Amino acid sequence: MPTSASATPILDIFDPDLIRGAEHLPYDPVKAYFYVEHPTEGWRVYLRSCAFIHEEGAHFDAKRFIVVKRTGGNSEGRVWEPPKGQMEGKDALKHPRTPIMKILEENVRREVDEEAHLMPLRNLRHTGLIYQNREPNYPPNTFFQYHIFQAYVKPQALNVALEWFAWLEEHPKAFARMKRDRKEKDAIRWFDPKETQMMGRWSPTIVAMYMQRMSGKKR
Repeated sequence: MPTSASATPILDIFDPDLIRGAEHLPYDPVKAYFYVEHPTEGWRVYLRSCAFIHEEGAHFDAKRFIVVKRTGGNSEGRVWEPPKGQMEGKDALKHPRTPIMKILEENVRREVDEEAHLMPLRNLRHTGLIYQNREPNYPPNTFFQYHIFQAYVKPQALNVALEWFAWLEEHPKAFARMKRDRKEKDAIRWFDPKETQMMGRWSPTIVAMYMQRMSGKKR
């Protein structure tokens, strides 16, 4: 069930005739973010991905998925979210003929590795859920889409990630020297609606979409 929080219906970013590009945006001028643009209608969509990760072998529970904490935030505050992020031009433009779905899959794997330090992801799939909206400073006819994926990890992979975050807590100087993308999050947990409150403007809606769609389903 794609969802658009604007008056514009969900735009088809999988159309092979779309123009691909990247642009530096005012809120983060260091990076160039990837977009697709319709050659005649003129709309532009920046692509983002979000991953809901469950434990392989466990009874499926739509509410039991991995969340990560914003670095430095109070764990009792609104500082948690599923691993997610925006696609950069450097990741998407290297292979101009690669299908967009393949690029999205590679993007979500990278985001999970950087934020949750979880790998490998098993049975990764696009859920069919898409959240479309606009940032307040976007020009007209410009949108973003979060493409929502589901995956599983073995308990051993989760233990490795927990050990990694514990090591980071004990070695703050080493953590500070890491690349920006690898130090945005500093803790990992299973989602709890009371103890891991969602951060930002979009995460609460995306989480609600996912749980509503997946509740009652079996793997």
